[in-house]
Amino acid sequence: MMENQEQGNTGGLEGGGKKPRRLLVVMILGPAILLVLILSAILSIRAMFGGHQVRAVEVLPVNVQVQVVQPIAALPDTFDMDGTVEPDRVVRVSSEVAGRIEKIDAEEGAPCRAGDKLVFLNTDLLLAQAQRERAQAEFDKREYDQVADLQARGVATASELDRARTKSAASGAVYDEIKARLDRAVVVAPVGGVLNRIPVEVGEYLREGDLVAEIVDMASAKVVVNVPQHDVQQLTVGGEETILLSEEPPRTLTGKIGYISELADEKTRTTRVEIVVDNSRKLLRSGQFVGVRLTRRVLKDVILVPLEAVIPLESGREVYVVEDGKARNRPVTLGILLGRSVQVTGGLAPGDKLITTGQRYVGAGQRVNIVESQ
Repeated sequence: MMENQEQGNTGGLEGGGKKPRRLLVVMILGPAILLVLILSAILSIRAMFGGHQVRAVEVLPVNVQVQVVQPIAALPDTFDMDGTVEPDRVVRVSSEVAGRIEKIDAEEGAPCRAGDKLVFLNTDLLLAQAQRERAQAEFDKREYDQVADLQARGVATASELDRARTKSAASGAVYDEIKARLDRAVVVAPVGGVLNRIPVEVGEYLREGDLVAEIVDMASAKVVVNVPQHDVQQLTVGGEETILLSEEPPRTLTGKIGYISELADEKTRTTRVEIVVDNSRKLLRSGQFVGVRLTRRVLKDVILVPLEAVIPLESGREVYVVEDGKARNRPVTLGILLGRSVQVTGGLAPGDKLITTGQRYVGAGQRVNIVESQ
């Protein structure tokens, strides 16, 4: 039994020694087998491509659309605002003499011309007074002529002549005043326009200064705009501006700045600007809201490009142009914005081929293919 146990132990030791030897064999042969597999793969690839080297993928040119840069000789720098139409003038006609109204020869809303007779006052008292003063003036004139004749013959003194002359002149002045009051018993329109209001009736008694009629002159109209202080400094009296009417189809009128207030509104910090517009076609009415296009200045030789052609960067902006069939980036500086276009003040020159479509798919030096605009 002891022999059997010894044999069993010896067999166990031999079996345990074989495992390290197998692991050693695997560690030596494993990398060699892996290397053989890699070489086989390389040979297979070469055989697949006929032993030729793999070529790099060719980069195709990008299709782009371009716009040839052409400066604009003169470009107005404008801005739009809302304006309100006002009459060129509103004249309130008052009675210059007292009296009862006998007749009104005018209607509200009717046009009138300067000198048209509007209201007639009763003149009975004035006529009587005028006749009396005329008689007195004629008498004093005859008396003055007599004294002058006597003074020439040495009968009347110089002081008597002076008194007669003064009396005649005074009575003549009183008569002239009565005649003027008699003429003013007929109220006439001092200006042409539309009789907007006649607030009196036949039979009413007027005192001096009472309102008789209101005349609105809309032959020319004023469009009033309240302009911000940073813009009003660039406007001048006489400057030509555009009035935009909200009609279908849209219509425009042209007017000139007639007045710029010297005082700005303390609350809004805006300045009143009046634009005088010819309204002979009666397109404007008092109180109407209209658009106004004001011109700050007129820029010369302006380069204007589509806004989408400009690429914003972390610091600045750039565009792409085509040179020798390749895209080249150009840093640019911008000016004013006009709708969907923007002024370029630096970075582009006349004749440059600006990429307007496809600029975001190219890089500096990349070949491009110019296609026609759609």
